[in-house]
Amino acid sequence: MGKKQSKMACLMGNEGFILANEVDKIRAERLKYNLSMQGVNIVEIRIGRGEKIKDEYEEEFDKVLLDTPCSGEGRFIYNEPLTYKGWSLREVNRLSNLQKKLIESGARVLKKGGTLVYSTCTLNYEENEKIVEYACTNLGLKLDKIDIDFKVNNFVDEKKEGMIKIMPSKDMEGFFISKLKKL
Repeated sequence: MGKKQSKMACLMGNEGFILANEVDKIRAERLKYNLSMQGVNIVEIRIGRGEKIKDEYEEEFDKVLLDTPCSGEGRFIYNEPLTYKGWSLREVNRLSNLQKKLIESGARVLKKGGTLVYSTCTLNYEENEKIVEYACTNLGLKLDKIDIDFKVNNFVDEKKEGMIKIMPSKDMEGFFISKLKKL
């Protein structure tokens, strides 16, 4: 916990401001502890629902990382039923509705010209490409080129600049990343 925030703080030279949102108070305390152990002092931890951030910080951020709750299909292991026990179409639909609310909030707090990175650890269209399409159609965002040279065999070319899907393998979990710019 805190790996992404630590990496961002490192890239920023531990200067500036990062707002990390966590719904769970206990997880927020663990995050705060882990970041302090790493010497990260530019992260403020907000406890609350991510959908509500838009009410507090309108167009205040240059960049937003939206690592959303998801159905976790990229973490399924076929011979370990506990990894997919909670999966259902109903849960995918519930999560995609939540993801729409979260990306709306993320788009609203983002400054014009800013970058929003949307990521999940799932592989389905409903929680990935459909959410990105929704953001591009309704929220004033557009796909932006991702300049990362992936050296993995399970990379899937999404045929759209700005989206990457990595299929799970014995070496890594699967995930989805998209990069969007606010117009």
